[in-house]
Amino acid sequence: MANQSFQSIPLSIMSLSVLRSTASRRALSSARHASSLAEELPYLPALHASPLASEIAVGATGKGLGVASASPAHCTVATLGVTFNTGARFESDKNAGISLLASKLAFRSTDARSDLALFRDIEAIGGSISSSVGRDYVNLSISVTPEHIDEAAAILAESVLAARCAEWDVSTQKAKAEVDIELLRSNAADLLSEGIHAAAFYDNRTLGRTVFSKNVSALKAKDVRAFYDANVNAANMVLVGRGINQSALNDIANTHFSGVVAGDRTKPAAAHYVGGEHRVAAASPVSYVALGFSAGALNTQEKSAAHVLEHVLKGRIAGASSAFRAVYADASLLGLSGVARPDDASALVASFLKEFQAVASSPLSAAELEAAKKSSGLCYSSFVDTKNGALTQLARSAFAQSAITEASTHAALHAVSVKDVQTLAAKLVASKPSLASVGDLTHVPRYDDILKKL
Repeated sequence: MANQSFQSIPLSIMSLSVLRSTASRRALSSARHASSLAEELPYLPALHASPLASEIAVGATGKGLGVASASPAHCTVATLGVTFNTGARFESDKNAGISLLASKLAFRSTDARSDLALFRDIEAIGGSISSSVGRDYVNLSISVTPEHIDEAAAILAESVLAARCAEWDVSTQKAKAEVDIELLRSNAADLLSEGIHAAAFYDNRTLGRTVFSKNVSALKAKDVRAFYDANVNAANMVLVGRGINQSALNDIANTHFSGVVAGDRTKPAAAHYVGGEHRVAAASPVSYVALGFSAGALNTQEKSAAHVLEHVLKGRIAGASSAFRAVYADASLLGLSGVARPDDASALVASFLKEFQAVASSPLSAAELEAAKKSSGLCYSSFVDTKNGALTQLARSAFAQSAITEASTHAALHAVSVKDVQTLAAKLVASKPSLASVGDLTHVPRYDDILKKL
């Protein structure tokens, strides 16, 4: 029977089985003699590789224009940017919204070129332009491949120093700004961010002012011209470059920005934290809430502790909640935000308050502190690895005339102690709270309810 069974097996199947067995033996034999990935190959020269790193350098032109550069490392694109020392907190009731409008008018018509001609020249060098605005900055930037950096510098300088501000163009860009304002109203997360600032500083003062002011519809070309007259000077702006050596950036500053006049840096009205509540009722199946506290102006050590504390809080909360941190030259705001079903809104706010009080009253474990440090370090590295993050840190370096490097920031985060975090948390809880809410507010606690729990 055995012989009959064997003879009944097709020859093709038997051959395949033999081949598989032979291949397996050969593979096993090869594996026994294979080199380890960690084994050095004797025929290759010894190498001493070092990680790629950008060198941050700062300086200033003869007229006082601050410059800061991040030399090329792994970047294949060069970016030039101009950052103005202005923003929503510098505005008044009369010109509210001017920072947003000015950012919309970036890289438009100039005294030498129409908007179409400028667009075609940017397109010809493969340039990518952008602008952004916040409570304490307005930024313009252009990115190109390195061989076109001189043309890009000429375009950026012309857009800053010789902006035309035609009335028809202002009207066109106002319409686009109004679209942004409408989009804000449909974005609960952004509304919550605006609301917590309004609750903390009042909605029509300093840091409580929103970038997205409805007053933008009342602005004219003369208001935009006044914006440029006030901010285009060596004291109120800086020139930064990513993927550019400092010597090349100095040449750009002296060649293309030689027409920048000297001036005095504008000082905004001091921000005074007041605490309070801001509520935006809307037809929504959920409630968005944010609870924040302030420790006033932070010193260098406290800024590092604030970064670590943010990640301590992130590590402690779960679900659709997160921590936030807003640090300015003369004020700070740290807190927790999240979303819940309307019936759970009160409990969510109570849990936020409990977390702050817990950190303020009980020391962190060494493991929790170390995890928060690593998380905050990764967050910072991810931030400066982006174009906007890199330009932000370069602008800060240029204004301060002191290089802010990734290494120094990581060292400062690593130096944060348990006591630093607990002391800052206690300082925060000692301040008045700020409460913001958006959506279904039926069960969102009132401000007085929060005060009773402190």
